[in-house]
Amino acid sequence: MKGVVAALDSAMTNGAPGAMARFSGPQGVQSRTVGVQDRVTGAPMDIDARFRIGSVSKTFSAVVLLQLVEEGRLELDAPVNRYLPGLLPDDRITVRHLLTHRSGLADYTDAMFNDTVPGFEAVRNRVFSYQELVDLSLSEPRTTEPGVSYKYSNANFVVVGMLIEKLTGRPVSDAYERRIFKPLKLGRTSYVHPDARIKGLHVRGYLHPDAAGDPLVDSTEQTVSWAQSAGAVISSPADLNTFTSALMRGRLLSPAMLEAMTTVTPTDSTGTRFYGLGLRRYDLSCGTQVFGHTGTVQGFYTYAFSTRDGRRSLSALANTSNHGEANTALGGTLEAAFCGKKPAVAPSSRAAASPAASDLAPLPAERDLPERH
Repeated sequence: MKGVVAALDSAMTNGAPGAMARFSGPQGVQSRTVGVQDRVTGAPMDIDARFRIGSVSKTFSAVVLLQLVEEGRLELDAPVNRYLPGLLPDDRITVRHLLTHRSGLADYTDAMFNDTVPGFEAVRNRVFSYQELVDLSLSEPRTTEPGVSYKYSNANFVVVGMLIEKLTGRPVSDAYERRIFKPLKLGRTSYVHPDARIKGLHVRGYLHPDAAGDPLVDSTEQTVSWAQSAGAVISSPADLNTFTSALMRGRLLSPAMLEAMTTVTPTDSTGTRFYGLGLRRYDLSCGTQVFGHTGTVQGFYTYAFSTRDGRRSLSALANTSNHGEANTALGGTLEAAFCGKKPAVAPSSRAAASPAASDLAPLPAERDLPERH
């Protein structure tokens, strides 16, 4: 856990007010916290506190949709327009393309948050319909032909939410609750959209403005309506460990469907990062493969990963965003927890790193939202 603490400390050095991680394995549970979860009260980071998990929500949405595939309500390789007639301008876009980020649908958040704080304040309390978010995506050029290449886009999982609601006839919150939260007894996990509050003990999130030196913005209260089924779930470290472990152990999907979900393609040229069906795979330096997702929502960075057998799982949080060095540093908890190594510390944005230090730094974190730092 020394390496985990080093990664958490590095996240703080790079702008996070606090950070925490929880590791569950055959020898039990170990957790570490640093810094504060509330800059006003000075309350220390609490491992039992809830927070916004951002795009880790995509894995929850993918599980629900794959359960519907198992139930014969839709087919992975069928056109989305079969189930949502006329929604998309290209009948070649399939359900699988959405789940693998290969649809070519533009990510509307690039324009929405081009100016980070003004963009956030414009949508903090706004309530969007799914259709409005799809229209924002379709107003921009598509990024690739369907199925050709990976291009991360929140629009894909907005459409996943629409499919879930169309096929079940119920809000996506009901599907999460009935199919995942209750069966796994995730008592600290919820989907409260469009309520802007996080009830009970929770971490406050702090957004970095684009201009260096400007004060952090408390971004805790927000509808997250700009994301919905792409990023609006709230959870805790223990619940995230339970979720990723249960998923990998086959408690939520059949062996065949889990095999499909964990069949991955590269997301970059490093040979270490891949994407399946609403699921990331990272290949660590010691040869261990971990499956899960990263999450970014204003004021919060999250990692939630498990080994393929579900025996070891890690969840980590830093309560800031729009500061990639903090996100990269937090990602060092994966190497430390699963490989037992002390991660190279990401260089502080407040100090020039030597070439040698840069060579040792972890790979930059994958971005779920546009960032300026």
